[in-house]
Amino acid sequence: MGTKWRGGSGAIREDQAKLEDFESRIDPNDKEQMSLLEEMRQHTKKLEDMRKHEDPRLSFSTPEFRESQRIFTENFKKNFGKPVEWGLVKKYPWSTPVLQKLEVPVDVDGNPWPLDENGKPVERE
Repeated sequence: MGTKWRGGSGAIREDQAKLEDFESRIDPNDKEQMSLLEEMRQHTKKLEDMRKHEDPRLSFSTPEFRESQRIFTENFKKNFGKPVEWGLVKKYPWSTPVLQKLEVPVDVDGNPWPLDENGKPVERE
């Protein structure tokens, strides 16, 4: 499986505890330490605001996402069940491919797509 999700309220509490730990250890008379602490406060606040609306279901490592990505990729390779009507066509083997509308719609393997009586491609489901 993937790594454990580390966002949300648990991560916010960890960050706040770490900030409080640093606050207790610094010298209030040292300007450099105070500026670093202020920078850390701003960064922690920014992370807290970002994590407030996080949703672990949006992770890209979940099995659900991977399955949906696999299905999308398979359908993409099959042009989502629709005919290919435009293609990069070379007029001669040495010429540069040019995007043009094909005379006859084809499937992803290059076979002619079935047409209805009006000459329009038949939609497959």
